[in-house]
Amino acid sequence: MKLLRIRMPFLATALLVAGLFSIQPAMAGGTAPGTVISNQATVDFTDANGNALQVLSNVVTTTVSQVGGVLVDPDNSSTAVPGDVVYYAHRVTNTSNSADTINMTAVSSQGWALQFYADVNGDGLFDAGDVLLGDSDGDGSPDTGILAVDAFLDILVEVTVPGATVDGTVDTTTVTGTSLFDNLVTDSAVDTTTIAAPSLAVVKSVAPAGDQPPTTTLTYTVLMTNNGTGAASAVVVNDPIPANTTYVTGSAAGAGTTIEYSHDGGITYDASDAAPVTHIRWTLGAALASGGGSATVSFQVTID
Repeated sequence: MKLLRIRMPFLATALLVAGLFSIQPAMAGGTAPGTVISNQATVDFTDANGNALQVLSNVVTTTVSQVGGVLVDPDNSSTAVPGDVVYYAHRVTNTSNSADTINMTAVSSQGWALQFYADVNGDGLFDAGDVLLGDSDGDGSPDTGILAVDAFLDILVEVTVPGATVDGTVDTTTVTGTSLFDNLVTDSAVDTTTIAAPSLAVVKSVAPAGDQPPTTTLTYTVLMTNNGTGAASAVVVNDPIPANTTYVTGSAAGAGTTIEYSHDGGITYDASDAAPVTHIRWTLGAALASGGGSATVSFQVTID
C-alpha cells in the first residue's frame, strides 16, 4: 500500500492518506464488461494526545460496460485482366472487451460481383476447402460467427472482373466489418484492382492510294499496335479479298505469322493460296507486348 504523507503547516495534527484500489488484469480488448471497479480511501491521523486514529471513506464503484471493437486489415492492391477472379485476404479481429459477432459487407466502386469466403487454412489463397462465409445470426449479412475477445477470422474477398472491362480501369472495393453489439463500431480495408488489358489500334492502308485503273496492283497493309498495359495474345487477323479484285499468289506476308487461305468465302481455311482465294487469315506466333508492341501483315490484289 502506497502512503501519501501530507504536511499541513497550520495544523497540529499529521494526516496520512492512502488510496486503496481493486485492480483487475487488463485484457487486450479491455476489461471485461460487468467487472466492478471499487475505490476506498483510508485516512490515518493523530489527535492532540498522540492517539492514532483512522477513518475510512465510503466505497465508490464503477461497473465496466461492454464496448464494440473491430479491426479489418490489411489494405490490398493488385493488377488483373478482364475476366479474372481475384481473391484478397483479410483478417477480421474482435478488439472489443467481450465476445461479439462481426457482420461483413463489401462495395465495389465499379459495381463488380463480390463474395466472402472463410479462409479455412489461413494461407491467404483460395483453396478447395474454403467455404462461403455464412450468416450465423440470420440478419441477412455474412458474418464471422461469435468471436471471443481478441479472436480473429481469416477471410477472402472474391472480386470478379467483367470480361469487357477496359484497360486502366481502377476498382476500389471497400470491405467493412461491423460489430453486432454496436453497429456504430466499424472498421474497413480497401482492395484496389487495376486492369492491365490490351488495347489494339488497327490501321489499314492501301498503296497506291486514290483512284486507280483496272489491272493496277494494290498492296494492302494492316498495322496493329498494342497501346494497352496488358499483352495481346492469340491475335488473329482476317481479311477478305475485295470484290472486283484478284489475289496475287504468293503476296501475303507477315513476319512470325501462320498464313492460311479460304476458297469458300471464309468458311474453311488451308495452307494453299491457289485461286480462287476469298479470304486470308494470319495467326501471330507471339503476343503483342504492352506499351506499343506491334505487327504488320500485308497482301496484294489486282483490279479486275
